[in-house]
Amino acid sequence: MTKEELEQYRSIVAEIDEIRDRLNKNIVHGTVTGSDSEFPYVQHVMSVSGVVETDDNKRYMALIRKLEKQKQDIETFIHSIPDSVTRRIFTYRYMDGKVKPSWQWIAFKMGHYDESYPRRKHNKYLKKS
Repeated sequence: MTKEELEQYRSIVAEIDEIRDRLNKNIVHGTVTGSDSEFPYVQHVMSVSGVVETDDNKRYMALIRKLEKQKQDIETFIHSIPDSVTRRIFTYRYMDGKVKPSWQWIAFKMGHYDESYPRRKHNKYLKKS
């Protein structure tokens, strides 16, 4: 996994949300009448909904699957880091929050005052893997 791939994580998450919002605009709602499957077979109304199957929606769904795979690959890489300190550094740097934190913020979060500590551990692990 490269640094460039890891930096895509927040953008991937945002893009998935945007595509889902577009798909949600195309949801069709309706109601049907049905009954319980067991005695006393009481009749009631159930609501149903779904997305209209258009070419655009199919492309959106395919793109979501591709982005979800990339997101899962990044998460798997970060969660598979054996060292807890390094794993926390990668989680703070690439996964947590809406914006990428500074090395100084990560250092304070880790209980260090030197911003080079998390940066060195990060770079050393990326170089090794």
